[in-house]
Amino acid sequence: MYHREPTAINQLVKKLIEQSPHRHKLEEASIIDAWYRIMPTIVKRRTEQIYVRQNKVFVKLNSAPLRQELQNTKHQILKMLQPYVIDYTIVDILFTV
Repeated sequence: MYHREPTAINQLVKKLIEQSPHRHKLEEASIIDAWYRIMPTIVKRRTEQIYVRQNKVFVKLNSAPLRQELQNTKHQILKMLQPYVIDYTIVDILFTV
């Protein structure tokens, strides 16, 4: 009979996520969740769509002046997003209208 050592549930879930073919979608969901946690209400209201492709976050806004303002502070936004994203590196954030 084969006996295994007890394993914590969080370790099992982490291993399951690492092996999942849907890992990218889970990472994208965590980035979207982080966006809505850290951004002010005015930015949340003006955000139409967020998606991730090739370690870049694309944010579609419905305000050109806000797009320009966020473009000027994108390095600060990247620093604010990174702690919420585990095992994933965000290279750039791009804003579109």
